Amino acid sequence: MDELAAVCERIASHSSRLKKVAILAEYLRALDDKNFALAVQFLSIGPVATEPRNATLFEVITDTKLSIGGSTLRDALQTATGWDGETLRVCQGEVGDSGETASLLLGGFTEEEPLTLQKADELYQELFRARTTNGKRDLLVRAYKSYRPLAIKYFIKFITRGLRIGLMARQVEEAVALACNVPHEAVREANNRLGDLARVALAARHGELSTIESRLFHPMDFMLAKPLDRLEDVGDPAEWIIEDKYDGVRSQVHFDSGHVRIFSRGMEEVTAAFPDLIRAVAKLSGTGLLDGEILGWRDGRALNFNLLQQRLARKNVRTTLMQEIPVVFMAYDILLRNGHLLFERPIEERKQILLETLRQTEFPLMISAQHEAMTRDDIDRLFAEARTRGNEGLLLKRHGSRYEPGKRGGAWQKLKRPYGTLDVVITAAEQGSGRRATVFSDYTFAVRSENGYLNIGKAYSGLTDTEVKALTRVLRKVSTDRFGPVMVVRPEVVLEVAFDGVQKSSRHKSGYALRFPRILRWRQDKRPEECDDLARVEALYQTSLQ
Repeated sequence: MDELAAVCERIASHSSRLKKVAILAEYLRALDDKNFALAVQFLSIGPVATEPRNATLFEVITDTKLSIGGSTLRDALQTATGWDGETLRVCQGEVGDSGETASLLLGGFTEEEPLTLQKADELYQELFRARTTNGKRDLLVRAYKSYRPLAIKYFIKFITRGLRIGLMARQVEEAVALACNVPHEAVREANNRLGDLARVALAARHGELSTIESRLFHPMDFMLAKPLDRLEDVGDPAEWIIEDKYDGVRSQVHFDSGHVRIFSRGMEEVTAAFPDLIRAVAKLSGTGLLDGEILGWRDGRALNFNLLQQRLARKNVRTTLMQEIPVVFMAYDILLRNGHLLFERPIEERKQILLETLRQTEFPLMISAQHEAMTRDDIDRLFAEARTRGNEGLLLKRHGSRYEPGKRGGAWQKLKRPYGTLDVVITAAEQGSGRRATVFSDYTFAVRSENGYLNIGKAYSGLTDTEVKALTRVLRKVSTDRFGPVMVVRPEVVLEVAFDGVQKSSRHKSGYALRFPRILRWRQDKRPEECDDLARVEALYQTSLQ
């Protein structure tokens, strides 16, 4: 762990992606098999329980995440160092990272013992087995007091999954490929088949990537669509297969002999929320992996996402809710069938396999309709028809294209227009993390009402680093209070935000929240009293239900 921590520090000091990959590959190349696998595991998915819990035939490990809350990490640090809680809170707020905070405050409090990767794994296993919060805290205190601050920094970062060194999962794959002198594409494809980069890395080292077989019941990377800003950029319309772009939950459905699991685009399992879908998919023969969208559905069209949202994050769904908000799985691709990956097959062939797989099914399993266009006017007409059906817009898929997991290369393009824009005013700003740890980059915003300004959302994307720095200076001058990393400000700064919808929300006093808000620009030309009001938000919400 000491050496890996030092390597991570080197990686963080470079902005070049290729340099980061080269540094990691050099480190990995020198490790023996055991440490090689552990290093890749820590960097890719973090600590993993070595003894399966709740194991079944299809689920080797149902929950490998090491769950330790920030308060437990902080309490352990306070016990190990004697620093008072207020000092810890201020330091955490300034630094914005639990591992970084621990490493800065542990100086002079540790035995400076070396920490190997295998010893770190043993400690993680003890934390997995600890049944109580107090038990986990005591183990952390022991670790804090024993090992070097830099090693502890990354020991904690691997738990919280917040490396913040500019090293993405795809770059770890690249480094494995470089260290093993094999093509990155071969490593990426094997990892998609297996879903375990540590095991893939060992196979790559020993020339055994071709022996890795596809395994269901782990989320694979989704193919992504590139936003199409202008219809004029589409090229020849005849090159594309056109489908509606749905406003639901992008999902993968895995099935085998009656066993079914569903994963969302965020790689989270959502199986429990859709027992009605599970019953239908369980009837399918053979094995398969479907790509598509879960939609609320009634009277032949998709329901608004606000209604579908009531089905999410539920472990038990009552029968009445399933009747109130029926759902369908709108399939538009198939990635695996009866043990064979289909990524390399052209889209037309995959669609035929999908049709054959679902040929004897009915509601709630559906197949997305496909259209052709000869002119841009045809595409514009299809767009209008999709919006009339309550869908977001269009997906354009190039004829003959293969499925490219995790890529936004342009073989798929999406055409949609923002549901709306609003001028809003900032009421609070939160300190960023990583390279934005010294600025306020996350903004809570509000609209006008008879009772003052009421919050309706939060956004962090859309401004350049230069704009964020300038805005931070302005917000500091109008700050009225501070709660850890959050600074409350007078409502003086106006932003224009775009969003994909309005939904009811109990989190905000306004009663509403914007879906996927992003900042279009800083409206320095507008005064706060000129921002939009709550009546405008309410009108947009009512329109969305029609």
